[in-house]
Amino acid sequence: MFLFPKLFITILFLFSVAVSASAENTATQQPAVTIAINHADGGKTSSRHVGRLLAVLDEGGCKVSLSDDSSLHSAQLVFDPGPVSVVMKQRPDYQLIARARTLDGELTVRGAIVVHASTGITDLATLRNEWISFVSKESWSGYRLPLQLLQGAGIDETTNAFYFVGNHIGVVSALLHNDVHVAVSAEPLVKRWAEQNNISIVALTAEVETGGWWMQRSVATNLTRDCARAVMKLNDSNQKALPAWIGDFVSPE
Repeated sequence: MFLFPKLFITILFLFSVAVSASAENTATQQPAVTIAINHADGGKTSSRHVGRLLAVLDEGGCKVSLSDDSSLHSAQLVFDPGPVSVVMKQRPDYQLIARARTLDGELTVRGAIVVHASTGITDLATLRNEWISFVSKESWSGYRLPLQLLQGAGIDETTNAFYFVGNHIGVVSALLHNDVHVAVSAEPLVKRWAEQNNISIVALTAEVETGGWWMQRSVATNLTRDCARAVMKLNDSNQKALPAWIGDFVSPE
């Protein structure tokens, strides 16, 4: 006689628990962090490679939504390849949450000017009038620092043909396919390819700081912490949207 009221009360209780749990999950669910990637130093820009990177961040606990390229200074989470001391001045409202480390495990990187080893070239001055491939005019290891060396040897865009490929792998590939006679790329990447591809380094630049991931200071501490952990899980297989000389990311502390 009292079975139905008891059953009804049990169902009502279970329903209340389910609603409460759902509300709690909704309340604690993290909002998406807007993200932008500065490709000034290369990295594959296809939706497949960028999408893979974003998926790994999501899986790592950093829920992200992609901002337009024009939003590099408004996105909450930004990858910037520029030297940390330079970017710190450019982005006072951001904090560094993860530092890029090279394929050699270093926090500094050098640019390398390379040629086919068979040429026997060891002097920059002999590169006058040659075709040279670079990453972009915003790349520190792939243009800015190497250009200083070249200019010191009397080489610039009036003496040589400069080609801007957009990424480090493309720069070296242009040399290997004989589209250019000289390539300018990051030393850690060049060292990996030098022996097996018969290329030699003519000159190396001074070291420059690596870049990294920056988060707006206004973002909640827990979100910043979770995204820092997520980007430090990136590796060679899932960060192809970033410069090819990067091995991984570490805490900036």
